Amino acid sequence: MRLVLALVALLLSSNGIANSAKPLLNWATNTAPPFHIVGGPFNQQGICDELLKSIKKQLPRLTHQILVMPQPRIHQALNNKEQLCFPCMIHRAQPTKTAVFSTPTHWYRPQGVITRKALANHFSEQFGSPLVLANLLQNQTFKLGLAAGRRYGELESVLAPYRKNGLVRSGDDGPIALLKMIQSGRIDFTLDYDIILTYLNKTAPEQAKGLVYVPMAELQQPIAGAVGCSNSDWGRQQIKLINAVLPAIQADPAFVQSLELWFDAQVLTAPTELKPERKQ
Repeated sequence: MRLVLALVALLLSSNGIANSAKPLLNWATNTAPPFHIVGGPFNQQGICDELLKSIKKQLPRLTHQILVMPQPRIHQALNNKEQLCFPCMIHRAQPTKTAVFSTPTHWYRPQGVITRKALANHFSEQFGSPLVLANLLQNQTFKLGLAAGRRYGELESVLAPYRKNGLVRSGDDGPIALLKMIQSGRIDFTLDYDIILTYLNKTAPEQAKGLVYVPMAELQQPIAGAVGCSNSDWGRQQIKLINAVLPAIQADPAFVQSLELWFDAQVLTAPTELKPERKQ
């Protein structure tokens, strides 16, 4: 009996040593459905939740540690070159001060203005169809709301002069909270993907009532998502590992099902619209 116990202890000890010897990959996630979903009927079924699950499955030789962090803290950590990756960034062809990027993981329809239906009609009449965001921002009559720490890729240069004038919503589920504020009339519009309305319609249809997505002239092409890691030697090594397994991740049925869930008919009825972006 003592010999058996000794062997078990030895095995457990060996496994512990083996596990501790695995390289550590720290992941940041946040509470921003339908990218990351914490709680509720779709708990851990967000697009980037499923992407991260698939990455973990394809890279079992790493120890994956997942940290839930506010978006501003994620951005700060990447800027500080901490050893951290975030699975839900906008793809950039070249590294930035903040991050290095994987090849595209999946594609979104471009971000647009989300507002009340009555205002959407007014915006189209006054600022064009598709709507010219720069002209809307110049008009100080309408109140903009943005989620704290959120970045908007190509739109940043357009947004920069007006960020200080917009309401910034911090805390959990910032983008969803902004939609509720639009519906109640506290603010007039925000910038986001149309899939956020899909999420709201699936989880709280009454809160989505009367809200619409308006395409913008500044963004006409699908937007690629990517994994981002801190712009450091460590980060570049993680991106190299992730890129090597991306084809298997993109073919993962669970990940594909997640895209179909949140993109609804968009992915199923218009795949050819996304194909040119996939070649980049």
